[in-house]
Amino acid sequence: MSLAASLHGNAGQLADPLGALLLAADRLAQNALMGGHGRRRSGIGEDFWQYRSYQPQQDTLQAIDHRRSGKSDGYFVREQEWRTAQALQIWVDSARSMQFSSQTAPSKFQQAGVLALALAIAAEKAGEKVGLATTGLPPARGRKQIFRLADAFLKPGLEEYTTALEPVFLPNARALFISDFLGDLDPVKMALSKAVDAGIAGVILQVLDPAEVEFPYHGRAVFQSPLKRLQHDSLQAADLRAQYLERLAARRDGLANLAKAAGWQLISYVSNANPISALLQLHKTVGQEGRRR
Repeated sequence: MSLAASLHGNAGQLADPLGALLLAADRLAQNALMGGHGRRRSGIGEDFWQYRSYQPQQDTLQAIDHRRSGKSDGYFVREQEWRTAQALQIWVDSARSMQFSSQTAPSKFQQAGVLALALAIAAEKAGEKVGLATTGLPPARGRKQIFRLADAFLKPGLEEYTTALEPVFLPNARALFISDFLGDLDPVKMALSKAVDAGIAGVILQVLDPAEVEFPYHGRAVFQSPLKRLQHDSLQAADLRAQYLERLAARRDGLANLAKAAGWQLISYVSNANPISALLQLHKTVGQEGRRR
């Protein structure tokens, strides 16, 4: 029985946040990883192939890949390039800043959880172990592990911004860090340094609310930090827009430099955008990191 089917069989589960997250992530994974004709897209944990010229002395006629050979004048044989069960380790920032939501979008924390769980579902179905990048839930396979991840992705933190990120990486794992990355970047820098030392490749997904990207404020506005520890009262909010956008761009450039130095990839996502596009990009990028190993 599929995850979605088992959830549909229990209406009570669908009514609670855990069931809703599981169902949303499972649907997203199915929609993103299946083509228009029901064909599965290649990606995480799949077989990857390379082609070489047919050698009559060492290859049988049955080894010829006729689809590839039909595109040229020669004959080609398909060889398996990479196939290995790996581990995907995920960190979703649960700080209060991730709870922010403007009127046009779900919270960053909600979207981060759905995307993280959908990618975990896709990876687990492809034969990979999935788990948290931090302590508490090491990578494993199976439906129970997906439920444990969903539960972990629902728990909000108490801090305004993340002040500590201490990953525990498995050998040959890949990692995904999801956050708005609006707080101090030192914890991220330290975590990426640890990833480099462990030979871990990964992806950083920055999730922002559309209001944080566009700064659509005019007239008087009161800006507060997540726990209201900081506050700024502006009479002409529009006058702050240019400086704000400049600082936001500088923050992203700094994050991109950290990712590049660690050999990681940076992806940006706005929380009211189509999550399927974001998941496809994650799926492709994380899969590429696996092929580089």
